[in-house]
Amino acid sequence: MKTSSIFGVATLVAGIIILCAQVTVAQTPEQISAAKDLLAKVPAADLGGKAAQLVANAPAKEKAAVAAAVAHTVAVINPDVASAAVSAIALRTPVVAPAAAAAAASKLPGSASAIAVAAASVPGVLAGEVRTAVIAAVPRQAAQIVSALSRAKLTSSRGPITADPFAAKSGALAGVANPGVL
Repeated sequence: MKTSSIFGVATLVAGIIILCAQVTVAQTPEQISAAKDLLAKVPAADLGGKAAQLVANAPAKEKAAVAAAVAHTVAVINPDVASAAVSAIALRTPVVAPAAAAAAASKLPGSASAIAVAAASVPGVLAGEVRTAVIAAVPRQAAQIVSALSRAKLTSSRGPITADPFAAKSGALAGVANPGVL
């Protein structure tokens, strides 16, 4: 049991480091400036759709970087639609949802929980990856993020979100009727 717990911690730390490096490197000033130029003229009601379109049209290798830059820009231009934009990006390109959510949350730490839930609620998005990415971006909001995700009805995500990311591995939830609800 101790070996699996140590392995789980090592895996989580490695994932956070890799994700942080991707999100940090992904948001170059040039990308943010280009996204700002493209999105500055878009009406608030269309920001989510335009953001999702920009990410979908990006080359495959750059989708995560573009998603992070676009989500960052939307959060700066119009914070009120950041969650909707992250959700729209996730709907169009689910694999980049963690990068988009982390970038938006880093600009709007008070809304990190809402942004994480918006991204994790999209079909095909791995809620655990969103949780890890957003917590890495806004570590002081970790408890609120985990709480919001554990309360959310994440039927579209593969696997439950637990308050303790290692609880399922350690067997702490064995015998619990519904481990996704805390």
